[in-house]
Amino acid sequence: MNVRTQMMAGVLASLVASGASAATFSARQMHRGLVIHRAGSPAARLVPYGTLFRRPSDPSFVYHEGGAVTAAIWESGSSAVVRSGTTENAPVVGRIVPSWKDNELMLSIEPTGGAAIRTSVFKRTSCAGSSALDRNISTREALEGTYVATLTDSDGATVGSMSVDIDPESATSFTGDLPSGIPAPLAAAAAQAVDAEVAFIYESVIDVSPTLRH
Repeated sequence: MNVRTQMMAGVLASLVASGASAATFSARQMHRGLVIHRAGSPAARLVPYGTLFRRPSDPSFVYHEGGAVTAAIWESGSSAVVRSGTTENAPVVGRIVPSWKDNELMLSIEPTGGAAIRTSVFKRTSCAGSSALDRNISTREALEGTYVATLTDSDGATVGSMSVDIDPESATSFTGDLPSGIPAPLAAAAAQAVDAEVAFIYESVIDVSPTLRH
């Protein structure tokens, strides 16, 4: 059982479907990944690829919607590539490219054939704890809270926002507004990237026994 299962992370964000306008997106981290709900759309899931022996060419996660696999995510280091199928020759939906400024996460969300958008660092909205989502956070108390990132286009114009509310005892949740050109599987991959960052930081806190993190 991994950190994400231990945390039972819930995700809430405003994302979009491929070729559709922006829609409310909600998901909860269950035993086998994210269970996703969007208004007016069938439930979707983002789950680890299910083979026992995963080959290097296999995806890391698959995205199910309407009872079918409609996309898959390949993780390579910190980055991720989203394709509209489970093979490496499937068309690329887009990419998630993280970066860090003074150990604070930012994401570049890059849809194929569309304009990339970029998050700022995730700044805390409350007074307590760290001022940003930061890999130098050393305690669970400092990690807990709500953080907000602004989304900007290539011209620096604000095009949306994303926030994350972290509670290792309960659930991590996301809210946000993304441009309509961001497909739902790519937006889910962005949420997965932030969730992975939260799990990475949680692994390093000093006030939780390592045996309770898994």
